[in-house]
Amino acid sequence: MGGRSVIVTGAVDGIGRAAALRFAKSKDKLILADTDSERGIALRDEINSAGGTATFIEAELHQKLDVHNIVAEALDCYGEINVLAHCATFFHAAPLLDTTETDYDTVFDRNVRAAFLLNRAVAREIIRQAGDTDDGGANAAKSGAIVNIVSSEAVTATADHAIFVATQGAIVQLTKAVALTLSPYAARANTVGIAAIKSEIDDVELQSREDRKHAIAETPLARRGEPEEAANAVHFLASEEASFITGQTVFVDGGRLAQHRKTRPMDG
Repeated sequence: MGGRSVIVTGAVDGIGRAAALRFAKSKDKLILADTDSERGIALRDEINSAGGTATFIEAELHQKLDVHNIVAEALDCYGEINVLAHCATFFHAAPLLDTTETDYDTVFDRNVRAAFLLNRAVAREIIRQAGDTDDGGANAAKSGAIVNIVSSEAVTATADHAIFVATQGAIVQLTKAVALTLSPYAARANTVGIAAIKSEIDDVELQSREDRKHAIAETPLARRGEPEEAANAVHFLASEEASFITGQTVFVDGGRLAQHRKTRPMDG
C-alpha cells in the first residue's frame, strides 16, 4: 500500500498532523497543505529527515487557484494523486440570532466550498488517471480514496453552532455524492466524524479545566481521544483494507453518539 501520493490538508496540527505522520509511516509520499507555512515547512522537514517523502504548499483551501496549485504540486512532485485526507475544519460558534450573513458566507466558504473544490479536483484526477477501459473503468483506480473529516455535529446540533453544524452535515452529503461518482472506478470516499478528540476545535470549546472535566464525563470511554486515534481511522479508510467501504461515516467519538443521555451508576 505504501508509495501512494497523498494530499493532507490542515496538516500542521491535530488530526491533520497525526494523519500526515501515519501516512508517512506507511511510506506514502505526502503533499502537506495548510495556511501556516512555518509549521508546514517544519513538518515537511521532520518527515523527510526521518526517511519519508513530503512537500509543503501554503494554501487557502476555499480559493480555487490554491486548490489548483495543490493538485499541480502533487502531479509535479509525484506524477499522480491517489488519496485526499481533508482534515482542515473551520469552527464557528455564536448564538443563532446573532449570526450574520457574513458569518454564514465565511463558514460555508471555508468548510463546504473548500471540501467541494478539493473533492472535485481530486476526484477528477483519480478518474483521469484511471483512463478509459472496456468495463467503464472498474478497478482501474482501486487505490484512489478520499477521506473528509467532520465533527459529530454533522448529525447532532448545538444552538450556538448553527452555521457550523450545517456545514458538517453538508460535507457528509457531499461525500456520499463523491463516493457514487468514484464507485465505477472502484475508488472510494468516506468521512470520519470526530468528537472528544484533542484538537484546536476541541480546545476552543474546552477553555477551562472544568469544561474538560465535563466533556470527559459526557464521553462513555471517560477520556479525551488522541489525534492519532482519529488519524488511524483516516488511514484505514484510505487503505485497501477498506476496499468495500464507501459513502460512509465512521465516528471516532469515544461512544458519545451511542448514548441517549449520560447514565448514572446504579445504587447498591
